[in-house]
Amino acid sequence: MSTGFRLSSLMRTGSRRGLPSMTCHHHPCHQQQLRHKHQVRVILTRDLPEGQMRGMYAGEVHNVAAGYARNYLVPGKMAVYATPRNFERCGLIDPDIAAKEEAAQQKLAGDEENEDLKAADLLRRYLRNKTVKIIRNVDRNVPTMCHPGHVSAKNLRDKLSKQLKIDLEEHEAVHIINEPIVGLDEKDEQELMQLIRDMGQDKVATTGVSDNDGDEAAEGEGGTEEAGVAAEAASDGPVKDCDTQVKQLGDYVAKITLAGGYIVPLKFRVERR
Repeated sequence: MSTGFRLSSLMRTGSRRGLPSMTCHHHPCHQQQLRHKHQVRVILTRDLPEGQMRGMYAGEVHNVAAGYARNYLVPGKMAVYATPRNFERCGLIDPDIAAKEEAAQQKLAGDEENEDLKAADLLRRYLRNKTVKIIRNVDRNVPTMCHPGHVSAKNLRDKLSKQLKIDLEEHEAVHIINEPIVGLDEKDEQELMQLIRDMGQDKVATTGVSDNDGDEAAEGEGGTEEAGVAAEAASDGPVKDCDTQVKQLGDYVAKITLAGGYIVPLKFRVERR
């Protein structure tokens, strides 16, 4: 006799022999709980100061029991189902869609910010041991002063392009510290960044400045070294080059502001022709 036949016989005869039935029945309370769990989204079309949804107002979107919406809210013209067409009719934006779009925009902004940081870090690494040289005529009576002429942010842009093959975009600005710096070649990146902070740009905030160089360690661990890169707070308008004009021979530091507000130090030297 097969097992299937014995089991089916037992199920048919169990009730006659006083055995508990093996037939599965859903308890009414369980079915009621399942019904209550089914919810739908509705857009309220009027304020509900009383009742089950008191304190809710027209234009809000809520999840309610399907039966409550079907039997009370929708027939009573207190709400409509939250469909794309009804959102359009009510002149509203679906908050779920708005939240997804905002999350996507934040992710995109984060990705762009990461790209800006990588570009700034790459430029910092490239400029680390480089000094832009600018040659000028000097005053015969004052041999430490340029005459005629001076060094401006535009001159630095041109020299960056010719000497180092770096072409800055229009939105990337150059600011010069108008004081020669003694022992510039001996200063590390943190000291250069401190000089830039002391320019009076109180909007500058450091980003991930470390106490050591750690190129090999950062590359070995798969990280991105961010020492010496800083980010400026967003301003009301585009950043522009400074109007500073250097007229004295010597070593100087300039600040390059890149996309995303990241800044990179640039060393340059004004020499006698």
